[in-house]
Amino acid sequence: MPVRNIWSLEPGECIVAEMLLERLRCEVFFPVHDVGVDLLAVKGAKHVGIQVKESRYFFRKRRSGHVLGHSWHQVKRAKFLKGKVDFYVFLTYVPVVGEHKISHFDNKFLIVPSSELKKRMAVKDAGKGQIYRFYFRFENEKVWDERVAVALQNPLTDYSEFLDAWKLIEKALG
Repeated sequence: MPVRNIWSLEPGECIVAEMLLERLRCEVFFPVHDVGVDLLAVKGAKHVGIQVKESRYFFRKRRSGHVLGHSWHQVKRAKFLKGKVDFYVFLTYVPVVGEHKISHFDNKFLIVPSSELKKRMAVKDAGKGQIYRFYFRFENEKVWDERVAVALQNPLTDYSEFLDAWKLIEKALG
């Protein structure tokens, strides 16, 4: 049995675990080997499995000079269908530019229940590799998956309600 290196966890997993401890006052556990869940949040007799997907925010300049950005997260179809995960937390590191260069990163959290993500995958194509790709774009309190045809006109691409939605995990934990 391959054992996960618990001394070098992914940064996103540690950041999300810290947020769960701070905001929800629950216990957080890390699996010793890959079971399809990155974190297990426990409160009393209830527990939820959480998968963390992290990405930095990528900026690109249009010919018009307007700068757009998005994150890039991937979910493998086969792992998603195994169904052990209750919530996906998409963590995006958004660079904050100081006077001359990037001064720090803001963390943006999208907390999406797996049941909701399954509905939203219906408007996506997993492609030949059977990997769903999410390109989240943030503008103030608005968030959407921009790599879907007619993204702004399809309500399944709007993820704004999941921005910092820790209350969804809190509700699931009772």
